[in-house]
Amino acid sequence: MHMENANIDLPAIRRALKLTQTQLAQMAGVNLSTVWRWENEGLPTRGPAKAFIDRLALDASPKPRKEARSGVAV
Repeated sequence: MHMENANIDLPAIRRALKLTQTQLAQMAGVNLSTVWRWENEGLPTRGPAKAFIDRLALDASPKPRKEARSGVAV
């Protein structure tokens, strides 16, 4: 899955997942300064870091609601 980084708001995604910058850095295996740079200077455009951020964006995206057999969302 390839997502355009220009459309990714990493601080909003991080907040939606209730993560601090420190927690995100630990999850990504990078320094806190790297997360700061991603949020303030631009996201990586390739490699494992881009794949990690793409996955975070998917995890934070709204999930479709399940429908009961009656067709009513639950």
